[in-house]
Amino acid sequence: MKGLTSILGFDDVYQAQSCFRRTDYEWIDLSDVKNANRYCEIQSLEVIGERLRKRSNKGITFIGSGNYHYVTYLLLSEVKSPFTLVLFDYHTDMMPPPCQSVISCGSWVLTSIERLPSLKKVVVIGAKSDLDVTIPKHFNKKVSVFPNDSTYREDRVKNAIIFAIPTVNVYVSIDKDVLDKSEAATDWDQGNMTLAQLLRLIEHIALHKRIFGIDVCGEYPVPPADRFCRESLLATRINEQANRKILDSAMKVKTLKKLAM
Repeated sequence: MKGLTSILGFDDVYQAQSCFRRTDYEWIDLSDVKNANRYCEIQSLEVIGERLRKRSNKGITFIGSGNYHYVTYLLLSEVKSPFTLVLFDYHTDMMPPPCQSVISCGSWVLTSIERLPSLKKVVVIGAKSDLDVTIPKHFNKKVSVFPNDSTYREDRVKNAIIFAIPTVNVYVSIDKDVLDKSEAATDWDQGNMTLAQLLRLIEHIALHKRIFGIDVCGEYPVPPADRFCRESLLATRINEQANRKILDSAMKVKTLKKLAM
């Protein structure tokens, strides 16, 4: 059955989350792809891209651990119309790749700006306030950063974000490391945004723009041997709560549903 939601299986992080057991969700097995964790070789990226292109469900993609956030680059590369990437992330993911034959979870935004002509602007929300130095100066006009720091005021930020988005079409990418540790469990350093803040901002963007795609990453990678330890069970529970609320909110975005079906 065709639906909106695809779930990527690089590892087993989603199997323990009951909210993903619906029959209209499409699972894409990527567990056999080698050299893809954090740093992805071009040959592996091509394999992932080929499997993504064959999927039926388009609209909402759950990627897995933040180590695979570079998959967003592949999802964005499918877009032909002008659009803006709105990225909720504690990091800008704009570090230079270690070499030209590799894309990483820390470099994919920079790669997207350089290689995707349809991507007109990147708006990063919730990033660590000192990470603007990672943005190359010649891309300053293509990137806006809204850190969630002591100066954050939601009423002002909402309107400023809309003003910073020059296109009608918007793609939203969420790394749950932007959230406070009470709201999500990741294996990266985390911000202090609340899930309620994040969802309100997405709803506000949807009122003014056309959100045609959403992806989510930032799961806590659980080794099979540790799946039933207290720390892993707690991480799974808190992440499932966040994923469930994000998914419920995403399903209410009418433009997303209309464009993806």
